[in-house]
Amino acid sequence: MIGLFLFILAGIVLLTTFLTLGLQGPLTRDVDASAVAAMGQMVGLKGASFVQGDRLLDDTEYQLLRSNPDLRQVAAQYRKNRRELALMWIDVLLKDLHALWLFRQFVIQRGGAPTKPGEDEEWVILRSFVVAVILLNLVKVSVFILGPFALSRMACGARRPVDAVSRAAASALARIPSTGWSDLERAWTNTTA
Repeated sequence: MIGLFLFILAGIVLLTTFLTLGLQGPLTRDVDASAVAAMGQMVGLKGASFVQGDRLLDDTEYQLLRSNPDLRQVAAQYRKNRRELALMWIDVLLKDLHALWLFRQFVIQRGGAPTKPGEDEEWVILRSFVVAVILLNLVKVSVFILGPFALSRMACGARRPVDAVSRAAASALARIPSTGWSDLERAWTNTTA
């Protein structure tokens, strides 16, 4: 029964990975660095700004502790702590993702950022957002059930979908003249307060 569950989970992971790679294609364009910095300051991303979040899911230290019979109890506590930290990080990434989605909508609706006609940009962004939410929740479930080190390759990529939606939000901000960014920031702050 456990083998069947793991087989189904592996299939879901592979499907999600292929969907993620397939749907992120159009979002990999370069975005103006000043727009990315301004967007980061306006939105105040917490999980995406955590530079080495994937290190939470690296099992090198755990394997080293576990290899010593005298430190197995320490290794078990280390694994438990890493699991809790990884779950908190994924929760923060989900909040960042939601904030980026709302910010992008705000920039387009309130800031007047034009959408690119003919490219189906909104559909691509919506697909990326949905895939990102699904992927992060799958990572969260896998960390909760299997532990932080079981699917570390997939879990290490947990930040990529948030980065893709972040680039989309920064791209929308870049379509507004930078002279209007401070007014937009004040309006965004008043909206979120």
